[in-house]
Amino acid sequence: MQSLSEKIDQYLLDLAWSLWTELGVAGVKRRHQTSLIFLEELILLTVILSDKDPRLRDEALDWCVRHHHFVSISRLQTLIKSLGSSIHQPFSLFAVTLNAVSRSKWPVFVKAAPFKFTPSEKSRPPQCELPSLLSLRLRALFGVGARSDLMTFFLTQRRGEFTAADTAEIGYSKRSLAALLEDFVRSGFFDSYTVQNKRYYRFIKRDLMTKTVGQLPKITPPWRQFIEILLPLRSCIQQVEKKSEVTKLVEIKKALLKVENQLHRLSVVAPPSLESDPSVYWNSFADWILKILKDFAGT
Repeated sequence: MQSLSEKIDQYLLDLAWSLWTELGVAGVKRRHQTSLIFLEELILLTVILSDKDPRLRDEALDWCVRHHHFVSISRLQTLIKSLGSSIHQPFSLFAVTLNAVSRSKWPVFVKAAPFKFTPSEKSRPPQCELPSLLSLRLRALFGVGARSDLMTFFLTQRRGEFTAADTAEIGYSKRSLAALLEDFVRSGFFDSYTVQNKRYYRFIKRDLMTKTVGQLPKITPPWRQFIEILLPLRSCIQQVEKKSEVTKLVEIKKALLKVENQLHRLSVVAPPSLESDPSVYWNSFADWILKILKDFAGT
């Protein structure tokens, strides 16, 4: 019988394979044709799972050898900082190996030697016109960085108005985003107004831009919040799974408190309330986290 951590990893592997296959990796699982994909979150998810599926790691590397220019290093570093030092070693191993076989210059956070890797050359170029690859399409059009990612954000949001602070979740500094928003206003595609020292921005020519850039994804998963929640919880579960029921309850409670803000932004059903019986809580918690994973994996 699979443990909870094994079930979690299986869902995460299914998810990663499907997303990479959508990008052009040689895979068979493809369930995210209408979901927006962001490369940086997918790369970090992949490096975390590297020891569970070396073939996934190698095929992801194969894709990155040819197409690493689509990756925002600035955004990647922001996400790594938010996840903490636990991701430094697996990411550094991936990065130093990629740097050794390509022209990439990805950051390395801890000393690591490249592992033996030969590109399979099975990956296809990404079909940027696909709805799921809107981010790559805009990066190809506007360049890799905050400008293209900010446009992706506005094209996939249904709200009418935003402040610069509202856009900070995409992974760039508030100052740089505020400057870009002023550029967007000058372009005539946006307007702005100020209320009580707060500046708001509206995408007034969204339909015109949509006609220009092509098909949009129907689903915009909050990938950043997803990895910022699931990866710490996964780590906690691995550490406490074989411990007493009381210890599990205490440690899971601590882990949930640390990701409380991200959980709110993820907009999923709240985790189960604490039960008097620790074993009842553990089972309820397991059902809750597996439901989230099943929904994101599309299984």
